[in-house]
Amino acid sequence: MTTLSTRPLRVLHVRPRLGVGGATEYLIRLAESQAEAGYFVAIASGGGEWSRRVAAFAHHYDQTPLTPYIGPGKRAPNLPALLAAGLKLAHIIRVGRIDIVNTHHRFAALAAKLASRLTNVPVVTTLQEVPWKNRRLTRFALGVQAITMSAMMKRFVMETCGVPSDRVTVIPIGINIPSSLSDERRRHLLEDLGLDGSAPIIASVGRLVARKGHIYLLRALPAVVRAHPTLQAVLVGDGEERASLEQAARDLGVARHVTFAGARSDAVDIMALADFTVLPSLEEEFGIVITESFACAKPVVATNVGGIPEHVRPMENGILVPPGDSRALAEQIILLLDHPTLVQQLGQQGRRAVEQHYTRQRFFERTEAVYHAALQRRSEVVR
Repeated sequence: MTTLSTRPLRVLHVRPRLGVGGATEYLIRLAESQAEAGYFVAIASGGGEWSRRVAAFAHHYDQTPLTPYIGPGKRAPNLPALLAAGLKLAHIIRVGRIDIVNTHHRFAALAAKLASRLTNVPVVTTLQEVPWKNRRLTRFALGVQAITMSAMMKRFVMETCGVPSDRVTVIPIGINIPSSLSDERRRHLLEDLGLDGSAPIIASVGRLVARKGHIYLLRALPAVVRAHPTLQAVLVGDGEERASLEQAARDLGVARHVTFAGARSDAVDIMALADFTVLPSLEEEFGIVITESFACAKPVVATNVGGIPEHVRPMENGILVPPGDSRALAEQIILLLDHPTLVQQLGQQGRRAVEQHYTRQRFFERTEAVYHAALQRRSEVVR
């Protein structure tokens, strides 16, 4: 007879939407790694732009309504949906003989806890954003084990929710080292983006929302362009700030130096094409872009906020600047553009960091250990 310790687990991942962004990317890469390792992988979500990506590996996908808020301004808790989702998840757990549920959003965690009460299947809560609001609700939503993507987030959970250290594990996303860009792929990207292959290129990848700080990058560009008149900046991502950022680029006189590439599935290729990556975030729990850039052997100029300093080591694999400081950002971008040998050295150090700490196998193994800890805690409670 096989036991949980000798057979691949059956896991259900739950998130309200599989929209474009780092949180969904984390879920998909984890679930994909688990499927490759022989797990039975089920995913429940309310849909989203990246729903189609799970079809390639998930054994079961269920489109479950998981809308957290309703009413004017979407501020009222959607209690009917919470109850319905909990019952639906309990059904999926029973039919799929699920061993463990991994949630990736607070609302999903609340629904999963209801399902857990009905099925006695433990819940692991992955927190991908710091839940500054409704901290009591966060405390209530936590499963028997929690996963965060940075030590900063772990400290928050421990201090805010009173959770002991052994119930919270830091597990950053795992990355595959990409193949080098072929000459043909490079030519195609340059043509597609309208870029000059002989000019310096910087990339910034992230949703175009205020917390990502793109406006400070745009405000840094006039000084950078004065020092490097052929500079080209590529902003990969889309969001509510796009129109205002495009207008800001025009107002600052740098529009012809900025390409708004929109949301793309080949963001890693664009980082590989660039000289280095810029992450001007005002808030950032981890920054998946950091490890993706490192995997391409490209350093990062990033802000000293959130979990970023845990991964970007100044003058080792990148450079840190204060958030919202366009002048400092410009100075450090110019520094790297002036010293291509330094860029190469920092990039190689970043690649080594990925090889040592951020592999897909390490990502999978550390998460599996958390799952078994949760199952052990469940069995102790049952006894």
